[in-house]
Amino acid sequence: MKTIMTKKSVSYNQHKLKLLSDKLCDNIESLLDYFGIEYKRLSKMITMSCPIHGGDNSSALNLYPEGETYRGNWKCRTHNCEEIFKSSIIGFIRGVISHNNHNWVKNGDPVCSFDEALAFAQSFIKQNLSDIKIDKKTIEKSSFVNTINYINTKQNNNQSRVTKQQIRKSLVIPSKYFIDRGFSENILNKYDVGDCVTENKEMTSRAVVPVYDVDYKYMVGCTGRSIHEKCNKCSYFHDGAASCPDNEYSWLMSKWRHNKDFKTQEYLYNYWFAKDFIKKTGCAIIVESPGNVWRLEESGIHNSVAIFGCSLSDKQKMLLDISGALTLVLIMDNDDAGKKATEAMIKKCHKIYNIHNIVIKKEDIASMSVDEIKQEILPELEKLSL
Repeated sequence: MKTIMTKKSVSYNQHKLKLLSDKLCDNIESLLDYFGIEYKRLSKMITMSCPIHGGDNSSALNLYPEGETYRGNWKCRTHNCEEIFKSSIIGFIRGVISHNNHNWVKNGDPVCSFDEALAFAQSFIKQNLSDIKIDKKTIEKSSFVNTINYINTKQNNNQSRVTKQQIRKSLVIPSKYFIDRGFSENILNKYDVGDCVTENKEMTSRAVVPVYDVDYKYMVGCTGRSIHEKCNKCSYFHDGAASCPDNEYSWLMSKWRHNKDFKTQEYLYNYWFAKDFIKKTGCAIIVESPGNVWRLEESGIHNSVAIFGCSLSDKQKMLLDISGALTLVLIMDNDDAGKKATEAMIKKCHKIYNIHNIVIKKEDIASMSVDEIKQEILPELEKLSL
């Protein structure tokens, strides 16, 4: 049987749908109770058996009323029901009504239309979509609240729970590799940067750079630079006395490697230290990599954060949006990628921030000396009264 789909007859205002979804999430427990769904609340997540395909696994469906990029997103981890009904709270309602009223259990069965789910949602919160008033202030307030909720959710749901003390015990700190690159022992100690010499670990034979949460309590991920240099034969980074890796395993010998499941696009390196200085000065300095942050720190500049590459993600921008920064100073690497990154960030942020770009003479900040930074970068910052 073909899926019965009813096309939307109206082009709905997305901001109004967003506010409607927020109100549903504000009353999420009443909504679940209305449908007779048994659930368990865990911090910012609600777990339940999937009420859409009718499963009996009590943790199969995860619903996030505070959301990530939006509130009310959900996922069925056994049958991927969100792929049929979309992962919004209205999509969740569609799925539940489809199961309850149309006996839906699998793709191809009859479904509740979007209009039917929307009509239920409006009736449930006792407000018509047409009565919801939208103005710029309402949109900005909603966006700000959701940003705060997202940041708090990311920090509170840190699953690794690896502490600074555990990190320091697992590495040889300070990293000999980065000392040889010209960084001071003090700066490497401050940032817990050390070499992993334990065999058969994810970061074995790498100089490891831990990344901490906003509160500087737990590690959210790490990145590691191979302590070996590029092999002339295979162009990967491995012990010169060892054989070149097979193609299947060559990625293990990359120059840099992030630990499994570390989503660099969701974090800013050094935010845990820099946030107080950003708030005080109203300025955030954006650089590409941790090494650039360290060199600025050695030079007495404490409000820089690194984006782990050449692209500022939406979630990284969220962190900047709540940091108190009014001004962004961009100091990208002096190459084509750095120039493109600067252009993209100016385009993305110019409506919200005052933006200043500093072009350096050397390849990157990390390759500059402290004296060069004080002569080349510090005067530019002083011109901005920073």
